[in-house]
Amino acid sequence: MKNMNRLKIDERYQGYTVKMVLSSVFDLSRRQITKHHVAKEIFVNQQVCRLTQLLNLGDVVEIGIVANKAIDFVPEILYEDAQIVIVNKPSGIPTHASSEHPDDDMGSVLKRYYQDEDFVVRSIGRLDKAVSGIVVYAKNKEIAGQLAKLRESKELKKEYLAIVKGTFVNKRGKLEYELAKKKGVRGQSVIAGGQKCITNYEVLHQGEYFSVVKIQIETGRLHQIRAGMAYYGHPLMGDKLYGGSMHAMKRVALHCCHIEFKHPTTHQQIIIDCDAPADMQKMIHKLQKDQ
Repeated sequence: MKNMNRLKIDERYQGYTVKMVLSSVFDLSRRQITKHHVAKEIFVNQQVCRLTQLLNLGDVVEIGIVANKAIDFVPEILYEDAQIVIVNKPSGIPTHASSEHPDDDMGSVLKRYYQDEDFVVRSIGRLDKAVSGIVVYAKNKEIAGQLAKLRESKELKKEYLAIVKGTFVNKRGKLEYELAKKKGVRGQSVIAGGQKCITNYEVLHQGEYFSVVKIQIETGRLHQIRAGMAYYGHPLMGDKLYGGSMHAMKRVALHCCHIEFKHPTTHQQIIIDCDAPADMQKMIHKLQKDQ
């Protein structure tokens, strides 16, 4: 089918309803979902489906692509070779295409940058649209599979910088919890029996009301950092979905600042660091002055 956006269901989304996937993965609002549903533009395994249909491993969800204005800018490339390109994704740009964002995602930006309509990249992991920082893209299917295996075996390591509400008694810690989709609740919820999450944090700076923390995740779940930190009383600044303050920042104060892994082909150790963008640096500087 032409002009369709697709998602093959893996273990992260197994058991979700179609509506949950459209909301959390394709970033569609309830109004947009209803519009597509009425127009019979939503399919599971090439069959028109119900929004409440439960999804199984291997199912393919497809939805008609909505035209959108393409965004063109020169991407900040942090590393590149014949098989991999690593970029600093700005906040406000999706990691990959979706029904709502068919041509203003980072993959499409890279395609236009290389001036190659046949150029296809596959993201290894995902940053939410509002989150900035390092994203690894594979230039072919084979290297994508090899990098995915590194990620699954925890040999591809990431660190994040976040600004969160409140102060911490313990300056280092490990948070263990389970996330799942709760009926009638947007985003992810901490629920017994959900997907296991392990989040390690280290406090770098503390102000009177907010803290700057470095975060490493041992599991890669949807909204793991955002939902988990909120559950423990530390919602991220600017994260409206999980109760974060919108006063000082209008986007989620989360940035992927470090990544390291062994290149699957060259076996070179790739280590990339990426400074936080200006909006987060401004807030971090203010917190440092308030210490």
